[in-house]
Amino acid sequence: MHWRLSFVVVLLLIAVIGWFAFGDKVSLDPILEQEDELRGYVEHHPFWSPLSGFAIYLALSLVPGTTGKSIIYGWLFGFWMALVISSSALTIAAVISFLVVRYLLREMVEGKLSKIVRAIDRAVSRNGGSYLLSLRLVHAPYTLVNYASGATAIPVITFAWTTWVGMLPGTIVFVLAGSQLPTLRTMAHEGVWSIVDLKLLALLSLFALLPIATRWALRRFPHGQQDLEDDSLTERL
Repeated sequence: MHWRLSFVVVLLLIAVIGWFAFGDKVSLDPILEQEDELRGYVEHHPFWSPLSGFAIYLALSLVPGTTGKSIIYGWLFGFWMALVISSSALTIAAVISFLVVRYLLREMVEGKLSKIVRAIDRAVSRNGGSYLLSLRLVHAPYTLVNYASGATAIPVITFAWTTWVGMLPGTIVFVLAGSQLPTLRTMAHEGVWSIVDLKLLALLSLFALLPIATRWALRRFPHGQQDLEDDSLTERL
């Protein structure tokens, strides 16, 4: 118990120090002032810039409320590189939060989010990873899902792959929007949602939901599935 408490205190100290040291830079204004410098750094450091970008994205993903990162990375790195950085960093940050809750803060989270934890536990026991996948696809609050899932019995592998797959459609849309921006000032003037293709976001989410819908239909109408199998067997005979 003592080492857990010490570890949490150290994490909180690091977070507080980091926020006071760099909190004023985690906004769009400083980035707008250094657009050309950022572009130049990426062009002249093709190896180090993605690595440093990944580390920054991972750190920011651990802080609740830091949105719009995928758009900025799409503008800065281009579609494919930004997609790799964003999707992998989001997944790793989610797993870190999940493990911190599971092994350090489980009792506290169970006390604060008991209803949500029980609901996720029941749903996953009935539907497996498809329930977590659906939470990510409908864009349930990222941090809340991470914390609540950490207090459940969900295997970490299941949590990781459902997070990566479920958040991929939204990440694709935001990175694509950023990659098509001529300048970040466009986003600053028009707002995030004015440059995001909401129809494409809905379409990709629907496609990703097809396996879940198919599984639900097969469970809901098992007799229909058996009839189809019998008809197929009859045709083959």
